[in-house]
Amino acid sequence: MPELPEVETIVRELRKDLINLRFRNVWVDWAKTLRQAGGLAHFKKEIKNKKILSVRRRAKYIVLDIEGKKTIFIHQKMSGHLLYGKWKLVDGKWQSQIKGPLNDDRNNQYIRVVMGLSNGYQLALSDLRRFGKIVLVDDDKVNDLKEIHELGPEPLEISSPEFKKLFIKKKGRIKQVLMDPHFIAGIGNIYADEILWRANLHPTSRVEHLDDKDLKSIYKAMWDILKLAIKHKGSSMNDYRTPSGTKGDFQNLHKAYQKTGEKCSRKDGGVIRCIILAGRSAHFCSVHQVLK
Repeated sequence: MPELPEVETIVRELRKDLINLRFRNVWVDWAKTLRQAGGLAHFKKEIKNKKILSVRRRAKYIVLDIEGKKTIFIHQKMSGHLLYGKWKLVDGKWQSQIKGPLNDDRNNQYIRVVMGLSNGYQLALSDLRRFGKIVLVDDDKVNDLKEIHELGPEPLEISSPEFKKLFIKKKGRIKQVLMDPHFIAGIGNIYADEILWRANLHPTSRVEHLDDKDLKSIYKAMWDILKLAIKHKGSSMNDYRTPSGTKGDFQNLHKAYQKTGEKCSRKDGGVIRCIILAGRSAHFCSVHQVLK
């Protein structure tokens, strides 16, 4: 699933392209992608000719603010990613009219939703597994959505002292805690591994045993890793692509995630190991990441 850096990359790129454009039409290949009463007909009616006012992110979710009293909420799920380009429906299949990755990369060819725009371009959702969903919701009820309602703070919008306060009376293993969206939003498997590698902490360390120095290290590592990942447009390990169809390249800078068996890049004599933690993989250096 795209994590904070990937979703932030998508939002920033779409923000440059979509603001002040209007929706003209909508096509979907599976009605259940639009998760609200009235289905496609209602969705079309509500967004037609409405101007896109802003594109923003909350955790791993994308929010399109449009004219009127409705907001479009998009959850890309496991394999979904939004694309911006031009497609033509040929024999029941959407074909990119723009040469390059939109046309050549197989991961960009699972088109499930196409929303026509007033400039002749389209906003599309490519989603191999069809888990992604788009919801039209009243403006004043966006924060009541179950995905958003109980989310923790944004990692890049919280101060170090505020971050420290989150750990008061908190219990559990540090990697699981960082990946809990109710604790802090947007950090998944990839970035939890990379943050803890940089912070010198073993993923199974108990948060009850962390001191102020450890929490400061985690905070700084979190800030540095997420900022760097956004700069490199996220990690394209599997399905994720940017709106132009290109890959991010932060996967080329990973130090821990999926580096099992490789020597630690700190040259400390450690080797990257992998364990299963609560059903998820956890990658760490056998030497410098200390268990507490």
